[in-house]
Amino acid sequence: MRRVIATIGLLGAVALIFFGLGSGGSSGGYEIRAVFDNGGFLVPGEDVRIAGAKVGSVTSVGVTLATDEVHRSGAPQPGKAVVVMDIQDAGFQDFRSDASCIIRPASLLGEKYVDCNPTQQRAPGTPPPPPLDVVPSDQPGAGQYFLPLENNGKEVDIDLVNNIMREPFADRFRLILNDLGAGLAARGKDLQGIVRRADPALRETDQVLAQLARQSHVLNKLAVDSDRALAPLARERQHVAGFINNANTAGQATAERSAALEAGFQKFPPALHALRLQMVQLQRFADQARPTFADFAEAAPNITRSTKALGPFAHAATPALTSLGDAAAKSAQPIVNSDPILVKIRNLAEKARPGAKSLSELLTSLRQSGGNKKLMSLLFNATGSINGFDKFGHFLRATLVINPCTTLVSSVAPGCAANWGAQSALTKLAAASGQTPSDYTASHAATPPSGGGVPFDALGDLAGGSASSSTGSSSRPKPSATPAIPSLNDARDLLDTLMGPPTDYGSQQPAPYDSTPGQGAGP
Repeated sequence: MRRVIATIGLLGAVALIFFGLGSGGSSGGYEIRAVFDNGGFLVPGEDVRIAGAKVGSVTSVGVTLATDEVHRSGAPQPGKAVVVMDIQDAGFQDFRSDASCIIRPASLLGEKYVDCNPTQQRAPGTPPPPPLDVVPSDQPGAGQYFLPLENNGKEVDIDLVNNIMREPFADRFRLILNDLGAGLAARGKDLQGIVRRADPALRETDQVLAQLARQSHVLNKLAVDSDRALAPLARERQHVAGFINNANTAGQATAERSAALEAGFQKFPPALHALRLQMVQLQRFADQARPTFADFAEAAPNITRSTKALGPFAHAATPALTSLGDAAAKSAQPIVNSDPILVKIRNLAEKARPGAKSLSELLTSLRQSGGNKKLMSLLFNATGSINGFDKFGHFLRATLVINPCTTLVSSVAPGCAANWGAQSALTKLAAASGQTPSDYTASHAATPPSGGGVPFDALGDLAGGSASSSTGSSSRPKPSATPAIPSLNDARDLLDTLMGPPTDYGSQQPAPYDSTPGQGAGP
């Protein structure tokens, strides 16, 4: 049990050193006017503490007058000690009607301090009692918070007890009785008040003792366990001493930054309020995201397998990504150099927009009207019409002859006459003009055309029409008989040159020509 008491005392001393040095600050504006039965040796400037931490100081000590209201009943009691305390810590400026203060000795030298409790402990959910009453303006200490006598007390100084111990035992008892009788003489009402105020304390003491009696086995076990717990602590006493020294250093550093700590504690309630609002939003998000996270939980095995499978892929892709990075680094300058070309392409695209739009409309019209298919049919049929095939292979049925006789003129040039079968074009022209072939040739030999070739009116004459002469003076008379149209058999050589020999695809042999339409026209 001694070790338990020593441990509790050690922890209390550590807490006192740490929190006593680290607390402090001043905000002002909250004074409490407390009434005590005895305020001996208490002077202004002494500390006011709550749970061992300094929260303020005593500003004045006085005595009540006959007009002071010193308890809740309203009856004046002069001759009591009035202690005015300034609570400087903003976190404790909320004393309730059940608050209490007691004057305790701070040391053996006679120094005192006031130990206060702003409110009593209560069950969770129980509303707090009302705050302290404010002293009216017509009484001393107007505007201060009044803490009545019933809530306060004072400890007996140890030096007074020690003074009694110096006398013999018989004298001690006599002195106690004499002093007690003298002290209680004509003070029955005061004794009655003391007994009434002590009654709740005695009841609470009985409850504490009963609780300790019920927990005796726990205390016994605590004593046994404390031996095992304190044994390692005793072995590490040097470390414990070092901890206390370090705590002292930390307390001093904390005391030096007490203003910043006080500002932090002042900002802490708004931060808690904002955090509470954020937690509400977080709760709503959690409620809405619960199905999604449930799906994630079901998909977690597959995601795990996929993640594991991505490992080799990522490892294999590392060289490719490295090469891609090198290529990107090398291509940076070429891309920059290509910017003028891209600008020109952009400008060209902007200028080509009307033409591209027209081309798009043309292609759309061709697609909708079937012009594409007809164009392909034209190319196919034109290609098939000039493409021949015989035993030697493919050949073209059309050829372009480049010579002086290919220009279209109005008169025939010598050496550029074209023969059709057994009758020549010169004979036809001479007969159409009423001349012999020799006379027609002689009449046109003097003024040959510059380009040579077949005369323009010869084409009309072949069809039986009429045309102007080279001079254009008069119309020529029509021949009495219509010129005979040569048959396909007469133009065999010309057709073989232009179209190729006809082929019988059944026997792969050239087919005979016939003048009947549709026969022997080739494939």
